[in-house]
Amino acid sequence: MDDPIAWVQARAEADPVRRRVLEALARRACAQAPGPLRERLVARLVQRAEAEPIALPARPAANAPSPLTELLAQLQAGPELRNVQIHRRTWSALRLTRRLAEVSAPVPEHLGPLNSQVLVARALQQLQALAPGYLQRLLTQLDALAALAPLQAAAEAEKPARPASRPAAKKTPAPRKR
Repeated sequence: MDDPIAWVQARAEADPVRRRVLEALARRACAQAPGPLRERLVARLVQRAEAEPIALPARPAANAPSPLTELLAQLQAGPELRNVQIHRRTWSALRLTRRLAEVSAPVPEHLGPLNSQVLVARALQQLQALAPGYLQRLLTQLDALAALAPLQAAAEAEKPARPASRPAAKKTPAPRKR
């Protein structure tokens, strides 16, 4: 085969990906000088071109629901999930009410105006007055972070200790010449 590129272009190939692979192999064969490597590349090109195309699995219809969608629909239809959601909302509201009561609690005056506890309490009280929805989300996120803190501490405890660095060598002054 003198011109592999023309040979590939003359073939009718329905699959565009397969056609690109054959064209790339033909270009690689054309780039080689006549010899055993070029002959092997041309033989590989012919072998790939004559091989049966791989049948791809059929795609499901675009409007067919996925198995996960079906499972979610079954769960939402059942009373169990609705009950869990109701209780979760109730417990979340109770926890938030308790946290807001902690925020609204008076702070001892003897701590001073720049004490971090006083500053945080003032900031949270002002946030409650200005944006209660934002405060609710903030407190929820802080609860989540507090729940993750023990996991982080456990993960850090499992890490191997770093080797200690070597102490710096002491320089001794050079003896004076007399």
